Amino acid sequence: MFNGYFLKIFYKDAIALFCAASLSVSSPTQIKITAPLQLTSHLQLTQLKVDSTASVDTKTELWRYLRKGINYLEASGKELRPYYMHAGSKAYGPLALTPIAIKDVKKHRPDLSGFGIEEVLIDKELYEVFALAYADLLLKHYLKLDYFRMDKKEVFSILEKAWFLGPTLYKNGHPVIASREANAARYISSVS
Repeated sequence: MFNGYFLKIFYKDAIALFCAASLSVSSPTQIKITAPLQLTSHLQLTQLKVDSTASVDTKTELWRYLRKGINYLEASGKELRPYYMHAGSKAYGPLALTPIAIKDVKKHRPDLSGFGIEEVLIDKELYEVFALAYADLLLKHYLKLDYFRMDKKEVFSILEKAWFLGPTLYKNGHPVIASREANAARYISSVS
């Protein structure tokens, strides 16, 4: 027979699918792609809006490193569906993107403002676009970093804390939980 754990996961996925299917989602707006970053053979993300001499390859390599680390911390490296709701019901998907983060990206990126939260959470590629845009927003806009000129391990260390705490708490010096710090250190030391 089915154990309780399987039923709980099945029930949670069934609810998420029902909610995603029942959303009244308007047709997605086209993303304005300029000098796209090729992160995989099938996924193109909008160019980071930074005034930097960094090459597209450098930007792509850095985002892969940062994304892998955030995924490691938020979902133990599992590639969850974008609509997967984390414990606490405030974050979604493999990078624990929050509705507040999505709204923040929409506010600061006019080219992404036409998308609804529901659209982002049911479309894997759109989810990735918003995650990249949010990372750039945290690092460049809120923390005022020219992060392409920094060591990637230092960038990750800053981003993972700001991602977890939000820019205001991070700038005010709030600590993250000890287990997250230990996991972040483990990621930094395991990936070159």
